[in-house]
Amino acid sequence: MNYVTDTHSLVWYFTDDSRLSKKALKSFEGTTEDGRIIVPAVVMAEILFISRKGRVAVGFAETIAKIEAMDNFEIAPLDLDVLRMASNIEADLEMHDKLIVATALCYDAALITRDEQITKSKTVKTVW
Repeated sequence: MNYVTDTHSLVWYFTDDSRLSKKALKSFEGTTEDGRIIVPAVVMAEILFISRKGRVAVGFAETIAKIEAMDNFEIAPLDLDVLRMASNIEADLEMHDKLIVATALCYDAALITRDEQITKSKTVKTVW
């Protein structure tokens, strides 16, 4: 199965943070055998921003290196298909969350997130 990851889920996975749920961890680890972890470009942009602010324990370059070292990870571009999908999302979500959800919808993947607003919107299948 394929999964899209939000920012905190990815950071917590890469830093072995206990805030990552067991189900989310199992989803990440399960793709080593079958499936992919899709990282939206907007997630990478957010990691760039929050790592420079010192708000996470993993840097931007380190995140890219980890993704490139793993065969089951890929970075999804922020392209016209994602933007079109985002424009059709009616849920009241912040812009970056709409783009993450839109990426999951474009890839027909579940979203690894603990974001309650996304989960409550029922716009996309979520895992936490």
